[in-house]
Amino acid sequence: MKYMGSKARYAKEILPIILKNRKPEQWYIEPFAGGMNMIDKVQGNRIAADNNKYLIAMWDGLMQGREYPTEIPKEFYADVRDCFNGKNTNYDDFMIGWVGFMASANGRFFEGGYSGKSNTKIGTERDYVAEGIRNIQKQIPLMQGTKFIHADYRNIEMPKGSIVYCDIPYKGTKQYTTSKGFDHNQFWNWVRRENSNYKIFVSEYAAPNDFECVWEKKARSSLSANGKIGGSKISTEKLFQYCG
Repeated sequence: MKYMGSKARYAKEILPIILKNRKPEQWYIEPFAGGMNMIDKVQGNRIAADNNKYLIAMWDGLMQGREYPTEIPKEFYADVRDCFNGKNTNYDDFMIGWVGFMASANGRFFEGGYSGKSNTKIGTERDYVAEGIRNIQKQIPLMQGTKFIHADYRNIEMPKGSIVYCDIPYKGTKQYTTSKGFDHNQFWNWVRRENSNYKIFVSEYAAPNDFECVWEKKARSSLSANGKIGGSKISTEKLFQYCG
């Protein structure tokens, strides 16, 4: 699924570290599940949580076999966006989620404008909405059996001993409306408190000194550690664990 900050390209490197020594019935939990581009590659007991209610409503509906439009014209997108902004009540949370994530530029959920179609430098045409829908259609069977929860990370009921992977909003980067105001200090303190109950991993560019980097890789990204957005910059993706 197209999603800003997706870890899809790092999954093959990160997951073996996160899932090392995982027991057969041990739960794998993502409190910031986003585009589901990591959890869709994990087997067994899984919880995908996020504080975006439209994202979770969309996935709940997809798991229940709900029908969805495979074409999203610009006028339809605008009408659903108006509903999201409180200007009409024409659509439910599922449809707002579907249109917002499938048809917004760069997976930015009504903040990046309509994606639609565009011509490439080599003279071909790309249909970004169709590409997004094809991508999520591939994920749907992989997500069957997952428990979806709409909640803040601090309010998720997680079985003790679970493996918890947190792909948090990166400090100093462009945020979604649902992640603006994210308190990073509060989050790191939560990891410290819960470390004895869960095996917690965190993706970020940097972490406090009492956290150990267990994996890192330089890569081009539209996110940047200095808070600028746009273009393609070199950043170092890192995976941390608490070592205090």
